[in-house]
Amino acid sequence: MIAKERGEFHPDFGEVPQSKGIPTALLVSVIIGVIMIFAIGGGVVLTAGHGHGWPASSTLRQPLGSATP
Repeated sequence: MIAKERGEFHPDFGEVPQSKGIPTALLVSVIIGVIMIFAIGGGVVLTAGHGHGWPASSTLRQPLGSATP
């Protein structure tokens, strides 16, 4: 341990806590979250063109103003 290697053991404070690492549940949650982010992004990209065919070929072209006074 760090405290024993340095010789910094103090009876009032005890030993330095040692980390057990990252929990497995956290790693699984992060991986699932990243997969979901890419899945949602892919869905947005794939459906972005739906309903965006403007101007449609069936749209009537009407003049907005009079060309002759």
